[in-house]
Amino acid sequence: MRHPIYNAVLALVWMALNDGFTIGDFLIGYVLGFLILHVHQAFWNERVQIVRPGAALRLLAVFLWEVVKANVQVARIVLDPRIPITPAFIALPLTLKDDFTITTLANMITLTPGTLSVDVADDRSALYVHCLSTDDVEAVREQILRDFERPLNEAIRCSPL
Repeated sequence: MRHPIYNAVLALVWMALNDGFTIGDFLIGYVLGFLILHVHQAFWNERVQIVRPGAALRLLAVFLWEVVKANVQVARIVLDPRIPITPAFIALPLTLKDDFTITTLANMITLTPGTLSVDVADDRSALYVHCLSTDDVEAVREQILRDFERPLNEAIRCSPL
């Protein structure tokens, strides 16, 4: 078993989708997750390790808080059409180099309301992000790097299989 964390996440998703939170539900989800990962093992070309669990938990907490804050901001924009919006495209310089962490960062950005990951530079030097509304592109860039990219880089290591 090369991906026990993914397997556990799939089991938790199974539990949430079935609205069943028992040990039996977890075990069924774990077995299904094992089968899913086994069938798709040819697509995995990296081993992912959480090297700093505390940093990973802090990243998760910050991400969830940012999602809540962004939901409130987007709801205000939607409910009050008088609020001016100033959309922007942002080139976010990346220090991440492997597929997993870049994809994780892009997903975190996309899952945060008001921002959308659009593309990754061919040389993986930048991630292009659309922002619904900002007056300060540099502040948004620095916030994403500070709150998501740096902690992700600190918490997770990828190595070839």
